[in-house]
Amino acid sequence: MPHKYNPEFAAARRRERAKNIEIRVPHWWSREVKTKTAVISCPRCHALYFDKHWHTWSHATQVLPPNHKVTEELCGACRSLGAVGAEFGYAGEVTLSGFSDPELKLEVIRTAKNVAARAFERNPEAQVIKIEDKGRTVRITTTQNQLAEAIGKEVDRSHKGGVLNIRFSNENLPVRVYWSAKE
Repeated sequence: MPHKYNPEFAAARRRERAKNIEIRVPHWWSREVKTKTAVISCPRCHALYFDKHWHTWSHATQVLPPNHKVTEELCGACRSLGAVGAEFGYAGEVTLSGFSDPELKLEVIRTAKNVAARAFERNPEAQVIKIEDKGRTVRITTTQNQLAEAIGKEVDRSHKGGVLNIRFSNENLPVRVYWSAKE
């Protein structure tokens, strides 16, 4: 048997955990989902709405009892992404500028996508609406202002030497995050 500090053993354990992660039912499922409440499923992002907020566990519909009512409806984030009946607008805007190296620009875009993927796992309503590549600048719009702020802070943290500026408005308008790379 391989030793627990052997890299092959660790990789095998990670693969085994990854296989079992979709099969297990989370411990909160039996506590939070009541038998009489209806569950709403988003057909686009597979998020579930119950107990007054959206959850990301997409396999929950397979575990529901047969008498559970599951209806399909777009979540608020998917509606703002431009689907049918969309509420156009955004809550956060990130402007990344000063890219003279195209590889740096791709790396920064990947960083932003990774932050958005982590945020979606915590809250399915935190999504990136659009990523616009405008040559030396990149504009990212988000459904939540916290996501825009997190993207700006992570890009600034991972690429030292840039200048980060976060502008909050006095009212409930989008937060604007500006980051420029060092020249």
